[in-house]
Amino acid sequence: MTGLWLGLALFCALPQLLLAQSSVPVGCALLLSGRVQDHESHDALAGATVVVLETQQATQTEPDGHYHLDLCPGTYHVQVSFVGFAPETVEVRVGGSVLRDVQLHPDAIALKGAVVEGQQVAAPTPQATATLSGQALQQTRGQALGEALQKITGVTAIQTGPSIFKPMIHGLHSNRVTILNNGVRQEGQQWGQEHGPEIDPFIASQLTVVKGAASVRYGSDAIGGVVLVQPKPLRDSVGTGAELNLVGMSNNGLGAASGTLDGNLRRLPALSWRVQGTTKRAGTMRAPGYYLRNSGFEEYDFSAALGWRKPTYGLEVFYSQFNTTLGILPAAHAESPTDLYAAIARARPLETSDFSYTISRAYQRVSHDLLKATGFVRTGSVGRLTATLGQQTDYRDEYDRFSARNADRAARNRPALSYANRTSTGELVWEQKPLGHFTGSVGVAGTYQFNRYADGTRGFIPFYNNTIAGAFAVERWQNQKWQLEAGLRADYRHLRTRRGTRDTLGGYYVDRREFTYLTPAASLGAIFEATPHLTLSLTGNLTQRAPAANERFSDGVHNAQYELGYDLVPGNAALGPETAYHTALTVSWHDNPRLNGELTVYQTAIDNYIYQRPILPPVINIRGTLVSWQYTRTTALLRGLDLGATYRLAPQWELAGKASVLRGRDTAADEWLFFMPADRAELSVRYALPARVGSRLTGRYAQLGSYAVARQTRVPTDYATKDYALPPAGYLLLGLEAGATVHWGRLPLEVSLAGSNLLNQRYRDYLNRYRYFADEMGRNVTLRVRVPLNFSSHRP
Repeated sequence: MTGLWLGLALFCALPQLLLAQSSVPVGCALLLSGRVQDHESHDALAGATVVVLETQQATQTEPDGHYHLDLCPGTYHVQVSFVGFAPETVEVRVGGSVLRDVQLHPDAIALKGAVVEGQQVAAPTPQATATLSGQALQQTRGQALGEALQKITGVTAIQTGPSIFKPMIHGLHSNRVTILNNGVRQEGQQWGQEHGPEIDPFIASQLTVVKGAASVRYGSDAIGGVVLVQPKPLRDSVGTGAELNLVGMSNNGLGAASGTLDGNLRRLPALSWRVQGTTKRAGTMRAPGYYLRNSGFEEYDFSAALGWRKPTYGLEVFYSQFNTTLGILPAAHAESPTDLYAAIARARPLETSDFSYTISRAYQRVSHDLLKATGFVRTGSVGRLTATLGQQTDYRDEYDRFSARNADRAARNRPALSYANRTSTGELVWEQKPLGHFTGSVGVAGTYQFNRYADGTRGFIPFYNNTIAGAFAVERWQNQKWQLEAGLRADYRHLRTRRGTRDTLGGYYVDRREFTYLTPAASLGAIFEATPHLTLSLTGNLTQRAPAANERFSDGVHNAQYELGYDLVPGNAALGPETAYHTALTVSWHDNPRLNGELTVYQTAIDNYIYQRPILPPVINIRGTLVSWQYTRTTALLRGLDLGATYRLAPQWELAGKASVLRGRDTAADEWLFFMPADRAELSVRYALPARVGSRLTGRYAQLGSYAVARQTRVPTDYATKDYALPPAGYLLLGLEAGATVHWGRLPLEVSLAGSNLLNQRYRDYLNRYRYFADEMGRNVTLRVRVPLNFSSHRP
């Protein structure tokens, strides 16, 4: 292995050694030019400032509005600003001479000077990538992270009721989707299908999804993709700012408030800070015709960051805490098989309620702490070295519907399951600056994790210790219209488990097991800029993923369900790692005045695919009759496409649509896979009202949308004998939203009012585990208010 990584290091350094022999940089005279205009009148803007954020090259436009800059090959963010107009930032990929015109929108309310900001940005990757930011992200405020991510084409969620959403990318979820919270891999009790990510979405100024395998950069678990939760960078200008977000929902009485305060000191401009907090509470959800008993939840979150940044080095410390309590549906509990099947057959649960904020048994209580320290230092003129350390602690308590039969234990209100997960992570990455046509990065990463359950509670999964060490290298080559990328990674994983158990004679012993894996990952990709408006991306990945402890050893009841791990099923052969082969092609038609869109087609073949399937008949034990699952394995093939497009009908009218199609096959059994997303499509039309000079209302818009999901008909044969209920019917939902910025003195209030499921349609979603017992949320109206505040001093 030492020889392999030494060879990779020499390969990454070779272009630098060759280029060092030349005193003149290669290809750094590529022309970026264009014209800056007024968006409304199309008049040229003379004297506008044009800044390349990555290099800080700057120029001003000529009398006819034209500008010219000489650049090296690469991807840049160019900021254009002019007094009286809102600044505009565009991404430009330079492989040859590039022509890019920019139109600025008048800012009639406040004339602002230009502020130049620069930061490191990730190079474009061949994998299909989508981002929620700005107004698109604002439209999801108040929703859980997994729910908000469904705004992105190709992303759905495994759902448990109205509050628990687990992201699913192209049909893959849980251990196959990696979530990075502010640059640190999120680790907790993700072994449950009904365990949502312990992250406050209000902390993010941008949510990015890398669709498809990204295992080379982010670890061997990222077969399905990666979710990047990215907070706003710390303030880099002197002053103090704040933001307040308020959300209210009519259906479940949800109220949420989140505030952020940040600052930068005049006497210590290198020092920046930020504090943020969120409180959220929701009561009983209303389905069409009834309230869903015990479906409320509450959440309290806090985060803080402190940074010191200089041109050649920097350090940032970040801390966050997440706390939530979530109710579990009583209808999922049944005393006998007859009661269970009767509950599934009912059109509505037998137990409903009036509206209430009370959360009673059964419920989850979760707390998650994250402490992160990251620092960088520029290694001369050739690159940058970044180190990141993270420490996470995750506590999860699960309370059954009924208290313990032991009176003393019942009086102490002890949970049935109580787990503590502690994870330490570290990563060291060196990023090579562009030298000629080459750039890249190499890095090492490590994780140590141990998971324990409290004495006197059920050991649903065993104690385990997980040690992971990995190393990777990614190299990119760019010339004119092409970008090529190759990457390699290897992860060593050592899993130790320990569980107390009883033998057939009633004796007690400790069952200890150890597993060791070396899982490789490799990727190849290409980006071709066919025209200034047409980009083609192709990627191929090979990845191995080691089985997780829950997939092997789950055993027992939690949250009114029974689960059995693969290794505990009699007669099962040894469980090896998954091996995934992923390919994807993305066609992007962009930066056009009317039509823009993106199409991705993909295929993922997985050997030794590990998944859950129902156990029939259901398991009966002392806690009743429960919907039951067991882990099994097969060979799987997933194929699909994502399509998204926008069309500007007129200056104020825009039509947008997106659709996702996925086909998942169990190729070993020659039948369809369980729990794959059904076909879905979304269509909306948006009208932006023209701005009026002197009006207190700006940014006015109205949007009408529809969301359609087909019935999932591609299910295993004889499905009625393999699952507890047939897939529900498809559905069509209508939504309407309107918003504006209200200028109250010098305070701009961004206000929006959105209605979902306007026709109050009864429906159930195939990916919701509550679908056996209850309908989805009925009509809901959401009010969102965002208040940005700036306390910066204007004194010289």
